[in-house]
This record gives sequence, C-alpha cells and structure tokens, in this order.
Amino acid sequence: MTAMPQSITEFVKALPGKVDRWNRIEPPGTYSPQTLSDYIDGGAELFLSYNFKGALAVKYEDASENEIAVDIFDMGSSYDAFGVFAHTRETNTRDFGQGSEYASGLLTFWKGRFYVSVLAYPETPASKNAVTTLGQAIAGAIQEEGPVPPILALLPQENLLPETVRYFHHDIWLNSFSFVSNENVLNIGADTPATLAKYRTPGSSLFLLIVRYPDTQRAEAAAGQFVEKILGGTDGGIRQMAGGRWSGLKRRGSLVSVVLNAPDAASIHDILARIKE
Repeated sequence: MTAMPQSITEFVKALPGKVDRWNRIEPPGTYSPQTLSDYIDGGAELFLSYNFKGALAVKYEDASENEIAVDIFDMGSSYDAFGVFAHTRETNTRDFGQGSEYASGLLTFWKGRFYVSVLAYPETPASKNAVTTLGQAIAGAIQEEGPVPPILALLPQENLLPETVRYFHHDIWLNSFSFVSNENVLNIGADTPATLAKYRTPGSSLFLLIVRYPDTQRAEAAAGQFVEKILGGTDGGIRQMAGGRWSGLKRRGSLVSVVLNAPDAASIHDILARIKE
C-alpha cells in the first residue's frame, strides 16, 4: 500500500491472496451499522455503542477447511477504536498497531480509527505465523496513528493496572466492569466520555471511574443522583457499602470521580486527591 485506505473496503488491496497454505476466500463481506448484527449476532451492540461506521470481513481457508477470519472495523475515531480494543483486553502490549493482544489464536489490535481482529482456529504454530503476517500487513496499511481519549490523562499513575483501563460513553458498559446499579444513575451518555481503571491497594484493589460532562449543571445533577441512590444521601460523599467495602464520589466542575469497591475510606480520600487537574 502506498496510501492509507480511505474506506474499509480498500483494505482488501493490503491483504495477500495467500498466506502459507491458507487461501483467501472471495468475495469479502462488508457490513454497515444496519447489517452488523447479521454478521456478529449478539456482539454488534459493543461496536454500535462506540459509533461503529463499517466493517470488512475476509476469510482464509486451507485444504482441510481450517479457517482464519480477518475482521477490520472502522470506528470513526481513534478514541472509539481504543475503546473497543480496551473493552476486554487482559494484557498491555504494543506488538501490533498502537496496542495489541494475542491469545489462543486470536490477535486483536487498534491503530488510528481502526480496530482489527484476526482469528485462527485451531491454533497451530503455522496458523500463528499466518495470523502474524496478516496482522503486520493490516497494521502497515494504516499509516496514521491516533490519540487516546484525553480523559485517560486524568488517571493517577501510581498503582494503576494499565491493562484494566477502559473508555466508554454508554451506560451499559459501566456495570459490565463493576456493577453499580440497574439504573443509569450517573447519566452517562454519548456526550459524557468516561474512563474506568483498577488500582492496587494493600491486600486488595479498587476501581476509579471518571466522567466528564458537557457542563457543571449536568455534572452536579449526576453527582447528586449518585449520592442519593447509591451512597444513601451521605453528606461526606463516602459510605461503607453492604459487604464491608467502601464507595465515594467527588465532583470538581464538570468532572465527576467515583471510587468503587475500596477497602476503606482512607483509600478513597487518597486516590481522589491524586486525580490530575
């Protein structure tokens, strides 16, 4: 490739017709927000919640019908490409693109506005080499990198577990990381970027959630609702929850910070005081 693909379908030009003993199956599949659920039934919601724009699906097959599936997702922005990648990652490496993970035949990575998945089943040394070759070809075709969501810069670095950093702007994903409520008590939506991360504490751990609202009024309303419904209206913004763990909240202008599942009140005060301006 001499130029970065301008559309998702142009990635076909960057993909080899044959990798080792795997041959590309034609034609590739293309999917829009309206048709993505036809391809990944039950899994489209994740991509749609991150402003998915389009996808390209390319299959490779060997003589024994062992398959390698290449899926390239145009997420529209590097923020959302990172968000999809970070959603389920368990490691923090950069072997491909701007962040990648490989396990049991599955390679995932993000670069620029694209999220990429390359899956070989069953995994063998040969299929792993083929997956690597395909990943390198795709990452090489994406010539531009993109920034991570700015809200990530607010996370304190001390005791942070980098592989747990998440980014989202849809309320459904908060509970998937750390259950808070069946209601959207923090009014998280498309215009409220949020990050959640796990931190080590002595003998335990805690979650820190940071949400940025469009204005102070929205932040104040969300903070008040959380204090009332989750913290029981406590004046100090910190409460010991059922089971003995602690949760707390602090609002500063349009920024709301929430600590979940802390071992004690002191841990909440400490991490809230270390959130960057």
